[in-house]
Amino acid sequence: MQRSIDVGIRNEQNGFGEYIKQLRLNRRITLRAFAQAVNMDPGNYSKIERGRLDPPRDGDRLDVFRQALGIDSESEEWREVRRLAAIDRGELPPRVLNDQQLMAKLPALFRRLEGDPVDDALLDELIATIKREY
Repeated sequence: MQRSIDVGIRNEQNGFGEYIKQLRLNRRITLRAFAQAVNMDPGNYSKIERGRLDPPRDGDRLDVFRQALGIDSESEEWREVRRLAAIDRGELPPRVLNDQQLMAKLPALFRRLEGDPVDDALLDELIATIKREY
């Protein structure tokens, strides 16, 4: 399982599991009560919080977590839940995948991250797009 990367929004280096755990604890919901609310075995749900199991892949299943935590579907918390779930599964976050302009520029970013030379103007444009959108 791939560990999450720091996306600059959260303070923790842990990913989805730690974030969900903090949301749950902030709402004073026990692990067992939350597992029951999302129709999961407490042991398996605990593995998600500890990063031993990947977050749910299915959007409807992830939405059950949102509802159990009482998170508004338009909130920054929900965006972060979805973002961290994707990253922990080794996927690109949904907003990135839905942005065709950004997706077109990602190969340049990946080349740069792998050490290959990339046109600085293209990289600057990509950085500006990311800052503007996210």
